[in-house]
Amino acid sequence: MPKYHAPRRGSLGFVRKRASRIYPRVSTWPKIDEPKPLGFPVYKVGMISIQEIYERPGSIFHGIKRVIAATALEAPPIRVIGVRAYRLTPYGFVTVNETWINSLTDFEKKYLSRKVTLPKKIDEQLFNKRIESLSRLADDGKIDKVRLIIRTRPELTGIGKKKPEILEIELGGQITDAVKYAIDVLGKEINITDVFSPGEYVDVIGVTKGHGFQGVVKRFGVKVLPPKKKKTKRAVGSLGPWTPSRVMWTVPRYGQFGFFKRTEYNKQIMAILDEDKAKNLNPKGGWVRYGLIRNSAIILRGSVQGPPKRILVLRHAIRPKRKPLKPTILGIYYSREKIDISLE
Repeated sequence: MPKYHAPRRGSLGFVRKRASRIYPRVSTWPKIDEPKPLGFPVYKVGMISIQEIYERPGSIFHGIKRVIAATALEAPPIRVIGVRAYRLTPYGFVTVNETWINSLTDFEKKYLSRKVTLPKKIDEQLFNKRIESLSRLADDGKIDKVRLIIRTRPELTGIGKKKPEILEIELGGQITDAVKYAIDVLGKEINITDVFSPGEYVDVIGVTKGHGFQGVVKRFGVKVLPPKKKKTKRAVGSLGPWTPSRVMWTVPRYGQFGFFKRTEYNKQIMAILDEDKAKNLNPKGGWVRYGLIRNSAIILRGSVQGPPKRILVLRHAIRPKRKPLKPTILGIYYSREKIDISLE
């Protein structure tokens, strides 16, 4: 009888653990030469179809008219409420300067205080001292990383949410240039067009759709046992050998499925629409399980993780495989109906 062998069920490269929060924490940022934010938060709207002419040289689809799947994301502007500078020590990155704006609105004081402990009232003199200290540390080479503390603007969308998320977004470029950029945008708004452009490749970081407590068949793809099996059918055939006398971590087991933090790499930006053009992207009756787009929108090639209204973070591609190439879009379709919108 030949030896039985089969590929293992489920990749060990993924952690199947419920995410700690609904919006992701970005742990790694790429290196770019331009002083600008390396990421931008967006809200997933839904999927559409795009008719394009694929113009990638060397591809078998070069010059062919085809229809592909794409995802629409709403990108309301973000507001910079603080700057945080880090220095690398033998014990990791340590904060050396943290500057918050001294003019929070009543809306921000009400909803941000539920998420973080806001600093006490900062007068103009103390605020200027912290700005000068930040610039001096950058000139002396005592800063290794600069990040913006931003808040999202969900109140501008129609998802029915007011409490914003607070995120840290790292800045690219040289440290001195990054500090100057951070001081310049402190207290101001940043739009999606200030960070990305059509044709670029981005990484999508977010939390997937949750499926609750599931068994090994759905969670790992384990084969269903034959009908002659006396005990359960939707389970693994064996939990392991006698030695070692324990269940190894590599054995598929039931548990939480979905609601995992995942990163999808190298998603191409098909188009970025301003507020006026993005409103024309709305189909009759609005998007299913989302509503209407009221702000700028971004269209990505392919699908992304998460259900509608889920917040995602777009990051400059950390390992791009191709050079940016602006796509040629002939039309946008939703539910087989063409959307009357100009992308020129």
